[in-house]
Formats: sequence, C-alpha cells, structure tokens
Amino acid sequence: MDFQRLITSNIKKLRLERGLTQEQFGEKIGLCPQAISNIERNKYMPSAATINKICEEFDILPDVLCRYDTNPASKVDALRLINSELNRLNIQQLKQILDIAKTFPK
Repeated sequence: MDFQRLITSNIKKLRLERGLTQEQFGEKIGLCPQAISNIERNKYMPSAATINKICEEFDILPDVLCRYDTNPASKVDALRLINSELNRLNIQQLKQILDIAKTFPK
C-alpha cells in the first residue's frame, strides 16, 4: 500500500469507527461531503492544513494516519487516547473511573 493510500484509508477507518457520515465529518472539518469522498477514495490527498483539522477532530497525532494499524501501538499512545477520553468526562464520571481503576491488580 502506498503512503497516500495508507493515509486516506486510515481517515475513512477513523471516521467510520466514530460513527460519522461523510457529511457530518465534513461539517466538523470544513469540507463538503464530496471532498471527503474524494479523500477516502484516494482521488485527492488532503493538504497539511486539512490533515491538522482531521487530527484535531479525531484527537490524534498526525503520525497515526501513517500507521498500518491505527490502534494504540504503545503504552504512550494508549495513555494519550485514554487521557483524551477522560477529558470529556465530568468529575462524577472521573471518580467512577478511578474507583474502577483501583480494582485492577497492580
């Protein structure tokens, strides 16, 4: 798989994992659905600015788009993903997560 195909297929994979339509995703990053379709079909390589918007929307670093597997490959990546999810929770939810985490063996 070439580099451009890898990036564009990962964009589609991440969009689908988050349950977004092309229209919804396009609205979030300022592109029309046709542009999203063209990117995902590898007809168009997104600009650096668009890649930055995509990464901000998915809360990932740009290097994630260049991986064959977009799942966390290391503890640092896993912690970064966990932290981004925790930042969306309220204090009560965070306390519940902490209580759950304390039940895991050390």
